[in-house]
Amino acid sequence: MSNEEIKAYNKSSVKTLGPIVDLENYKKCFSKKELTDKLNTFSVLPKYETFHEDGSLIAPKYYKKLMQNCNIEGIINKNNITYGITIRKTMMRTFPTYSRVFKIGDNYEFDRFQETAVYPVEPLVILLESKDSKWYFAQMYNYLAWIPKKDVAICFKEELFNYIKTKDFIVTTGKRVYTSYNPLNKQLSEVKLDMGITIPLANIKEIKADVYGQNATGNYVVKLPTRDNNGNVEFALALISRNEEISVGYLPYTRENIIVNAFKFLGERYGWGGMFNSRDCTSFIMDIYRSMNVKLPRNAQEQGELAVGNFYAIPQNMTTEDRKKILDKLKPGTAVYMNGHGMLYLGAEKGKHYIIHDFSGFYKPGHDEKLRYYKVREVMVSPLCIGLSEDGKTYIEGLYGARDFIIKD
Repeated sequence: MSNEEIKAYNKSSVKTLGPIVDLENYKKCFSKKELTDKLNTFSVLPKYETFHEDGSLIAPKYYKKLMQNCNIEGIINKNNITYGITIRKTMMRTFPTYSRVFKIGDNYEFDRFQETAVYPVEPLVILLESKDSKWYFAQMYNYLAWIPKKDVAICFKEELFNYIKTKDFIVTTGKRVYTSYNPLNKQLSEVKLDMGITIPLANIKEIKADVYGQNATGNYVVKLPTRDNNGNVEFALALISRNEEISVGYLPYTRENIIVNAFKFLGERYGWGGMFNSRDCTSFIMDIYRSMNVKLPRNAQEQGELAVGNFYAIPQNMTTEDRKKILDKLKPGTAVYMNGHGMLYLGAEKGKHYIIHDFSGFYKPGHDEKLRYYKVREVMVSPLCIGLSEDGKTYIEGLYGARDFIIKD
């Protein structure tokens, strides 16, 4: 799609999708009932047993304290929103706590309170502060959850969108990009920037002879948000070396760029909800598309079933051979989905259909010919004939559809 078509696509996503929101035109205030309902819909107690990191069962009183910290009692009759922006890579959580909880047997890999990673320079709408004043209940463009207050700078709406909507900007296109080391301002030093972050460039008039003691030659001079002692935003100049993987403006939205960016993550460890300084199956897809200004929902079901675009259905009762015929018609870079998992289709080779995806593992026969689960926990290229479950079902049999994120034909 062209730049204009991408803008139209993103507007269409806002109109038709609940998960994608327009922060600039977000509702200005919420009634007590509206905000309480929104909070109660999200911060929901698990319906299954959960465990601490040491394996001990979590008692009901633990969740009672969490619910108290959600600060429902602090919701007043009229609750005005506040705008903010992230200053570093952070996280969004189900509840306002850093404490990690797990199902039995996964006491390091899948923190059930971890919702998603949030990157620097991410605009937010803040709806509520936790009782301990350490968390914000906040909305980003495709997610609503609790975010650490220390990682967010408060700003005025006009100030925020004048900054975000600047015409001159760069986009990070590498797996990770870093700002230069800054001995004078820690908030600007070696800031970790994942793929797909849009960062305004400084105006030539703002650039002095040096930037915090370093000449700007050989660097992009960008404006990054920092947080003052009162929690308010201060925009400051930072340097990013020109040998980093950067695009001036968004990358062209092409299948080549989708696939090239996907392979930059090859071998990266899987990270549930952004754990382990990494990403999971759908943030892998989301970050690739962000570099081209295509805004996608965060979760697999939302991407596969709800996103704007051309959808190619693969009914459950379809034979494997008919499934292969649909795959043969897909172009490389098309996203394919099964319940809870998103992948990028690459094509067929010697009768096998291949994907690149960020996944946990698969089943294959062991020495005794019984199917056993093998951990992968990384971005890998694999054929769709690998085992999906212990009953012998394969990935290709688990697919329910494919989607191209374009204006609908």
